[in-house]
Amino acid sequence: MDALNWALDLLALLYALLFFPAPIFWLIIHPAIRFWRRLGTRAYWMALPLWLLSGAALLFLRQDLFGSRLNRNAVTILMGTGLVLLGLWLNRRVHREFSLRRLIGWPEILPERDAGGVVRSGIYAKLRHPRYLEFMITFMGLALLTGAVGIFVLAILTVLLYLIVAPLEERELRQHYGHEYEAYRSEVPRFLPQRGRTRPRINP
Repeated sequence: MDALNWALDLLALLYALLFFPAPIFWLIIHPAIRFWRRLGTRAYWMALPLWLLSGAALLFLRQDLFGSRLNRNAVTILMGTGLVLLGLWLNRRVHREFSLRRLIGWPEILPERDAGGVVRSGIYAKLRHPRYLEFMITFMGLALLTGAVGIFVLAILTVLLYLIVAPLEERELRQHYGHEYEAYRSEVPRFLPQRGRTRPRINP
């Protein structure tokens, strides 16, 4: 059991090192998108110090991240496992529809080189931001599996950051794709799929 707990802690820490800085990066990029577009691909160099600083901080605070834990039981273990598996499923569905360039935000930084239109196939026919949902639920799943209060804090911060980043990104997509994205936005929900829809619904 100790080995399993150690492996879960390591997995949660690695996930935090890799993905916690992502919404912070886009929170810096989106509000000043015109400035970053002038830099072109050089804007991505800003990600390197951000990931290094974030990683150093998380490693320095790793004892605090895992120092306090909530009680775990069969229910939390099942919920955590289910969320992580759902995150993996979303990841596979996202990669079926999006190229690597789109996944790293190429159309936002270099819109003039984006030859494609709004993606409405596969998982993107159900959700506007399945990638962000993947990050949020995977982080929360790892928090439930480890019970670590620090991981719960990072998971909650991740959710809050993506709730801010998603509308900022959509503002740019509306400017870039115009009526095509407005129609997509009116028909497809942001994070939570809806069944039995009979008419388009505006989801701000």
